[in-house]
Amino acid sequence: MMRSLIRSAAALVLMAAVGVAALEAQANARWYIATYSNHLLVWDEASEKVVDRIEVSNFIPTDIVVNEKKDRLYVMEASSQKVEVVDLGTNQVIDEFTLSEGNVAVRIGGFAPHPSDERAVLFVKRYTKHSDRYEVEGPFILEYDLITKTVSDTIPWPDGEERENVSFRYSPDGKTLYLFTDDIIALDAETFEEVDRWEISQALEPGLGRPSFGVTPGTYDQDGVVTSLFRMTDPAQNRRMMGIARVRLSEKEVDFYTLGTNEPVGRFSVAPGGEKAFGLFAEIGRYEFWEFDLVNRRVAQRVPFAGRPRMGLQVSADGQKLYIHVAGNTIDIYDSSTFEYLRTVRFDEDMTGVAVIPQGGSTP
Repeated sequence: MMRSLIRSAAALVLMAAVGVAALEAQANARWYIATYSNHLLVWDEASEKVVDRIEVSNFIPTDIVVNEKKDRLYVMEASSQKVEVVDLGTNQVIDEFTLSEGNVAVRIGGFAPHPSDERAVLFVKRYTKHSDRYEVEGPFILEYDLITKTVSDTIPWPDGEERENVSFRYSPDGKTLYLFTDDIIALDAETFEEVDRWEISQALEPGLGRPSFGVTPGTYDQDGVVTSLFRMTDPAQNRRMMGIARVRLSEKEVDFYTLGTNEPVGRFSVAPGGEKAFGLFAEIGRYEFWEFDLVNRRVAQRVPFAGRPRMGLQVSADGQKLYIHVAGNTIDIYDSSTFEYLRTVRFDEDMTGVAVIPQGGSTP
């Protein structure tokens, strides 16, 4: 009898330990929220609490870029002239740089750090203040040495043609720099010579219109894959179509399929596991959650909800909740299966930007 009781007690202890371990292993994410102050809020998804504040030197941090190793943030302030580097091990600012000096203001319109965190590529314009006028030069694409804090090179414009808008990022191994213009242009990251070009300004297949798809990975995209909404014009019917595209830059491949005619759906966000995605339909006075079944290639649900004029969308690390954020000091939380409104989290400051970093664990 006594041995039986001991075995039962031991089993209960083991079950409790397994339960605690499972809880600890549950997927979680940290949000780094830029605000209209000199702080970044560190918000924990699991507890729904602000667990830390990161003080920055410059008022109103805006854009946040996460490095490849996800152990530091590059934070730009509202005037787009200064970038602060935040170490996520200590949640402290460890460095800062600017290209502005004296009467010359250099505004940074794009920033991509190399995976080594030793250099970065910047898209800039230079504004020189004279007594009677401003002189504007650029835009330029520059390589910047983050160690010596000097411009190490000027990257020539592809085809010798300046552009007012360009985005870029390095490949995960740091060997290739991708420029996103009308086409996707791959440069050798050391010499900046063109090594490949993906002419997406042309139709992907004969008889199709020019495509439009995303090239920036989402929080829960697979490595090397970018999943986004895809739009093109059907030349035969002269109608705009919408679908899903999965892009693999290194292989120059895009797997796409249409879902129907184009709708005002945006803020596309892939759920952990890659089998679902969500988007937001937004018209004045009409808002809907859209659920996309990525396995069966269809729209699974469209559910109206009380939205707001400006919205961002993020899926929780455990896949069970949807977060509506941007504009204001709140995050509205919804159930990702029923789309039922659950609650609202409020902060002391209004937010200007958000970066979300998964913390490991597994989705239940």
